[in-house]
Amino acid sequence: MSESVSAKQSVIEVLRGRGKKALFATELLAGLRRFSIGMNEMDRALAELEADGVVVLRDNFCADPHLAEVDLRVIALLELGLGDQAHGAALHEIDSAWNNWLGEYLANHRCG
Repeated sequence: MSESVSAKQSVIEVLRGRGKKALFATELLAGLRRFSIGMNEMDRALAELEADGVVVLRDNFCADPHLAEVDLRVIALLELGLGDQAHGAALHEIDSAWNNWLGEYLANHRCG
């Protein structure tokens, strides 16, 4: 099994472990540690999986200078059984994860 296939399978396994939930890239990377997969391997696997129509990835932005170097990408696995609704459902999960995180962040963070 090639390194790329193994990394892709590991990404899918970690995402499936969360049900229909989306994960931030940092959460996905933490879940991939048990497979000894680092950031570069994860990024290559995500690019291939996105090109193959297996995952949806959204790169978010927050103007807070404390988040300038933070990876705010959110990834969701496409549920192919949903047919034409799969992409929309994945985007909904991504939006939900982002909105929940952003709400908590803004409620608790004060720039000073």
